[in-house]
Amino acid sequence: MSLCRAALQRSGPLARHLLTKSPFSHLNRNVPRRTMSSVPGGSGENIVYALLCGGALAASLAYTYQTVTSDHDRFNDRIADINERPKTEWKPKPWPPKSRDDDEEAV
Repeated sequence: MSLCRAALQRSGPLARHLLTKSPFSHLNRNVPRRTMSSVPGGSGENIVYALLCGGALAASLAYTYQTVTSDHDRFNDRIADINERPKTEWKPKPWPPKSRDDDEEAV
């Protein structure tokens, strides 16, 4: 840390001299800057934006909750319907499968 500080103290005046003589010296001027309002609701527009964003967030959360709960109920109803269907016993197809040529000759 002290090594970096010593290097900065030694090269600082040289860097300042180069900045004042460089083509970029116009960038180093002290220009007064306008302060921006960083407090929410500092102007009338900020509070309107905050209300719009809050309302959109609340609406999206309500829609998401409604969709998830209704889909859950519908899913449970469909599973119950599938389980109530009569089930037939599975039978494998005969092997080897019949070819189409055999079927045409039989007809």
